[in-house]
Amino acid sequence: MQVPRTSAVHKPRRSRQRRAQIFLKPELWRPFPIPAKAEHVVSYLRDPRQLVSYVLIFLGTVLCTYVSGTYAWMYAQQKMLLHEWSKQSALNAPLTKLSIPRIQLEDVILEGASSHSLLLGPAHLSDSAAPGSLGNSVIAGHRDTFFRHVHSLRYGDDIYILRGGKRYHYVVRMRKIVEPTNLSVLRPTKDGELTLITCYPTHAIGPAPQRLIVVAKMVAQPDVAAHERLIGTKLQQQLK
Repeated sequence: MQVPRTSAVHKPRRSRQRRAQIFLKPELWRPFPIPAKAEHVVSYLRDPRQLVSYVLIFLGTVLCTYVSGTYAWMYAQQKMLLHEWSKQSALNAPLTKLSIPRIQLEDVILEGASSHSLLLGPAHLSDSAAPGSLGNSVIAGHRDTFFRHVHSLRYGDDIYILRGGKRYHYVVRMRKIVEPTNLSVLRPTKDGELTLITCYPTHAIGPAPQRLIVVAKMVAQPDVAAHERLIGTKLQQQLK
């Protein structure tokens, strides 16, 4: 019995097929991958305008935060002064309060027009007459804080000074704009006079080269007898 001859067909191995399909191609040199943050820095360096814009935004944020904090601190300090004045007004306290109903101004006046005192409220010039006494009493204030509405005052408006339990009544008689070198507004007077000074233009952004002057005349002297009776009554109530 003869067995038919069979022919073996040799199939190429898969590994050989795969090896035959691998081709090595030359590639260009690629740098080491840069992290995402480093890519942003490189983009800023390539485009200086983008870097400048981010720097300006940062500086603007810092300035706005500083200004907002300063304003909040100023008004908080003034509220503390008003609270202190309300507690001590009946006891002949040295604090003086400025009241202007037309512009809804109720602030305690500080003594001495220094850069620090002007941050806390209107300041009385020490060389001028005391508020409520005979003579020219000069009070200065910043146009962008406590005196920001002084420009709205007109002829006939009322101004009140409250000091030591007494109220002194003034009426606006003049309003003018002068140069900073004009010192005639500080002149002494024989009658009771109140001069308010602030920078002008009041709503200008940047420096204000001129000064806004509001002059008020005293029209009523305080009733000393009534004041003494009021103080005596309050002292009797406290002793009880």
